[in-house]
Amino acid sequence: MTEKIRLSDYGFTILQLETRANCNMKCKFCAYPNRKDKTSTLPEEVCMKVIDSLDPSDEKLEYLCLSHYNEPLMDERIFRFITYAKQKNLKILLITNGLLFRTSEMREQLAATEPTYIKISFQTLNTDTFKARGIEYPFQEYKKNIYEFLKLTLDRNCKSQITIDIACNFLTKQKKWMKNTLGLECGDPSVADSIEEIKKDLFNMLNELKDFDSRFIFDEQKTNEILKNASVNYLDQTGLQIANNIKLKIKHFFYGRRLAKFYPVKSGKPCGTRILGIIADGTIVPCCLSYDDQLAIGNIKNEPLRSILEKSKPFLKTIKEVGGNKMPEICRICQGAPTKHGALVLDVIRKFKKE
Repeated sequence: MTEKIRLSDYGFTILQLETRANCNMKCKFCAYPNRKDKTSTLPEEVCMKVIDSLDPSDEKLEYLCLSHYNEPLMDERIFRFITYAKQKNLKILLITNGLLFRTSEMREQLAATEPTYIKISFQTLNTDTFKARGIEYPFQEYKKNIYEFLKLTLDRNCKSQITIDIACNFLTKQKKWMKNTLGLECGDPSVADSIEEIKKDLFNMLNELKDFDSRFIFDEQKTNEILKNASVNYLDQTGLQIANNIKLKIKHFFYGRRLAKFYPVKSGKPCGTRILGIIADGTIVPCCLSYDDQLAIGNIKNEPLRSILEKSKPFLKTIKEVGGNKMPEICRICQGAPTKHGALVLDVIRKFKKE
């Protein structure tokens, strides 16, 4: 019998389990195209053992997410994993770009399996910005396939809580000017800088959805109010309710390929990451941004999860509580800037704050 682990005892409240490393998009705002490994598959018995190891009575455990930097619906085993995890009384999040909704079979399978949460990574809202997804596929067809899935969940009275994510940098002109002048990060260049920039396309999409099926809700005045108060903090957003089980939220973006492109600060600050990742080659990483082995603490194929977490406690404490010069360089890169000047500015700001 597999020993149960309270993930929160090690400072994590979410486990991301990547069962297969491939993806069917090459989004400019995502680090996936930078990955060395795009082919690994985590053996089914290993996936099941990981699921078995999580203690569902851990009150701080938010959910098991069945992806990391991949498209989970490309793994034909994914519905078995969802079903098995639900039998173990775990909450399940599935994040998908929705490209595979072009088949009715895929839509039916996902709706029938009913993960606790489904996030649709919609992100871009018109034909031009859709090019940032790195594929040749008609945007109108892509949207229609997602609408078909959403309609199906209403038809089936699906119990999954569904969120549609739209990308935004949340930048004012003044803030963008200041960040550019100082050489700091100013969001991802492939997505909209402000909610105002996406509002017209968003309203068009919501009208399309309402015309597609009258059960979908679109109140322009209420939508304007919600958008006006949308928080940079994704978790603080109530979201725009478009059906009983479906809402839309605006997701704050930052530069997605920072680990490969940024300059490090001299010392880092403690990181509040709540996500532990297991990627498809078995590597365990204490960060949702690590897409290969940049921050590896072990491999689930070679050693039990508890053993890896136990021996990594000092390292995890450094990342989560200590910070400073003891932070790994990859963490200092993550906290850095797209220019050397920007990294220097950040170091000066942090030193000033300490003093």
